[in-house]
Amino acid sequence: MNKGKSLTFFGLFDVVEAIEIPILQRDYAQGRKEELEVRTLFLKSLFQALNNKDESRQPLDLDFVYGNFEEGQSKAFSVLDGQQRLTTLFLLHWHLAMHHEHIEDFRSRFVTDDQRSRFTYKTRPSTTEFFDALTSKDIELSGAEMSKQIKNSQWFYLSWQQDPTVQACLNMLDAIQALFCQNDIDLYERIINNCEPYITFQFLDLHSFGLSDELYIKMNARGKPLTIFENFKAKLEQKIKSFEEPWPAYSLPFNKNASGYDYFIHKVDTDWADLFWPYRNVCSNDNTFDDELMNFIRLVIAYQYLIDHRDSPIDLHVNSGELFGRNGRLEALTLSKYEELDCLNKEFIVRLISFLDLISRDGLIDNQIHSYLENDYHYSEYKTFKNVLKNDASYDDKLRFYAFYNYVSKSPSDTELNEWLRVVFNLTENTITNTSDEFYKAFFAIDKLCQSDKPILESLAADVEISGFAGAQIIEEKIKAHLLLKSNEWREAIVSAEKHSFLKGQIGCLLNFSEILTYYREQKHCDWGVDKDSKYLEKFTRYSNAIQRVLNQIENNSASIDYLWERAVLSKGEYFTDKRGDKYNMLSSRDTRNNIPRDHSWKRLLRFGTASIEQKQSYVKAVLDDPLFNSNEVQTSLSAICSNAIESEEIEPWRKALIKHEELMRYCQQGFIEKNNSEFVLLGQSQRNHPHVELYTKTLELELSLDETLLTPFSSLWYVPVKSREESAHLKLSGFVHHGERYYIEIHKTAGCFDIRVIGGEIENAPDTLVSVLESEGFELSGLALPSLGIYKYFSDKNQKSINDAKSKIQKLCASLKDLSDE
Repeated sequence: MNKGKSLTFFGLFDVVEAIEIPILQRDYAQGRKEELEVRTLFLKSLFQALNNKDESRQPLDLDFVYGNFEEGQSKAFSVLDGQQRLTTLFLLHWHLAMHHEHIEDFRSRFVTDDQRSRFTYKTRPSTTEFFDALTSKDIELSGAEMSKQIKNSQWFYLSWQQDPTVQACLNMLDAIQALFCQNDIDLYERIINNCEPYITFQFLDLHSFGLSDELYIKMNARGKPLTIFENFKAKLEQKIKSFEEPWPAYSLPFNKNASGYDYFIHKVDTDWADLFWPYRNVCSNDNTFDDELMNFIRLVIAYQYLIDHRDSPIDLHVNSGELFGRNGRLEALTLSKYEELDCLNKEFIVRLISFLDLISRDGLIDNQIHSYLENDYHYSEYKTFKNVLKNDASYDDKLRFYAFYNYVSKSPSDTELNEWLRVVFNLTENTITNTSDEFYKAFFAIDKLCQSDKPILESLAADVEISGFAGAQIIEEKIKAHLLLKSNEWREAIVSAEKHSFLKGQIGCLLNFSEILTYYREQKHCDWGVDKDSKYLEKFTRYSNAIQRVLNQIENNSASIDYLWERAVLSKGEYFTDKRGDKYNMLSSRDTRNNIPRDHSWKRLLRFGTASIEQKQSYVKAVLDDPLFNSNEVQTSLSAICSNAIESEEIEPWRKALIKHEELMRYCQQGFIEKNNSEFVLLGQSQRNHPHVELYTKTLELELSLDETLLTPFSSLWYVPVKSREESAHLKLSGFVHHGERYYIEIHKTAGCFDIRVIGGEIENAPDTLVSVLESEGFELSGLALPSLGIYKYFSDKNQKSINDAKSKIQKLCASLKDLSDE
């Protein structure tokens, strides 16, 4: 036997009498339903090979087929490696013979005189019987699935359906039918062509090497099935090999003018393998880097797909769910799906090689990638790379990862690179990117900016067109570009403010407060004179210092300083952010629920943009401009501002209540309130199905509790929150007993007044002494009496409009009732 003889499947039977799959082998797997990806890729490669019209074509080579000849049956070849490929080829020959009416020629080649198949399995008798019947029995062809036609044939035994190999063969025949039946070319003539073959493999007899099949089996048993990455890599290398020149200039130690294919297959098993090896268990603990490298490749595929379909918004929208899953995680698509989307093109390979080379440059340092940066504030190479490998990269991570390596590929100076990263960080950090569509827009903006020949600051100062990010942040970056190009003093002032842990690159309020924003809007530049420059810089620095001192106090928790900042700003005006309808937020919470950090934070309010937001920002500026404010004594000065406001006659009662009583803001755990002309509700959480209270009656409770001795003969004062719109939150006093009957007070708030109620049993029949006091205090008998339903009349006063009036009324009533108490 010749070593490595190139044969077609048809030609193999000139060398062997029969092909047997020995009992030691597993069942046929390529036809299993769960092997759709493997089956699809293999059949597509066969289909493409048989339909190749290129005159200079080369046959599709299916690699080696190993085995040996069984003793006593010198011409029966037992297959040890190649079972799956040979079985699929055999089924394909049978189908093409049936479809193109060559079944008699097929049988003369593949069926013995005693009606036995020359290709068979020894794993089960049922498998052997199935191949014998399939090849020798007739089938009436119809338009139905091939598996149904076979199972409906009289010669098919139902028990064969329990045989895994038979099941897999039927599935494979259906797949072959679906792919090959639409072709009018006589592919059977092509597949059996030995002179100019279309499909071949390398036939090897193990005994010709002096090796026993036992040794081979032991060697083979130590191996593992190919992983997803190994299959992907093998197919990808085939794909790369099919691409024509030219390639970028690739150089290897042994080949200074390497093709893309030669470069890839060498680097992926050497330098790039070394790169990923220390990260092999970042994604999964299998001690290989297959999953990690696949996640990296998937991201580069996604980048290239977006670039290729930049001008095809419909394709991007339709296929966004294919590439990106929940929260931007990359979907693990099959190779055939990537091919269907035309992702694996030459441009992708070039970009993949570029990114891998940029990351692996000069090898590893302490088992980590070699950093380009001395400081990782604006971009963390290590953290982001790990997130990519784990498929845990956020949309912002993906944008920054692309921005970094795409810009590094331009070989910029360290200064240009750091400035680029600062701008990208500011844009991504201060733009909400929650959907794939938002990600696409930001990605295209970064890609376009990266293509500019100018350094990023010069582009921004030249008013380069940018979309895909928050409009306010884009304008802010353009203004700052003008200032940064002016002097080091401006650079120090701006970068210092940007790096505050609360602001994180968004300092638009400082540009607004120092009136730089107004100048830029009017002039479209910042080219003022030296004198103005000093004044603007002084203002900017002063406001920057002040706001940073405040944010240092409230960044993590406003409650720690009793909400002094919120109360001080409220003294200047209503700054609340809108939720919807009558719901607002006081920005007093650092809770992460309900998108509070995004929609209801001081950072959100301090971003310039709409007239409404900038009006609310003016209240912040008014606090910083207040003569009482001192950035060196933040808490003390804010407290003084609040105290001063409480004495003002110009501030509405509800604002004054919130400014005076920090407990009211503390009650709102997420900062939400509901207010309109008829009510003001403090929400314990974010909805009314959680406990909530009414502002004025809650304030009244706080005022009355300052001296509860004035509430005698009532011994208890407490508030009754409610959990629905149908109920009325109210204040309650209890503990007064007269003539053996207990009485209590409820205070409700209506649209225009307080409703103070004295309640207790059948109060209309109360002793004259009690009724006399109530009537003398202006209380009137009200309500309905339905004792069977537990509803009784009560005495009510609705004449008190203000908190102070209600407080005085209740204290006066208590004083009048004091002498009537039984206790």
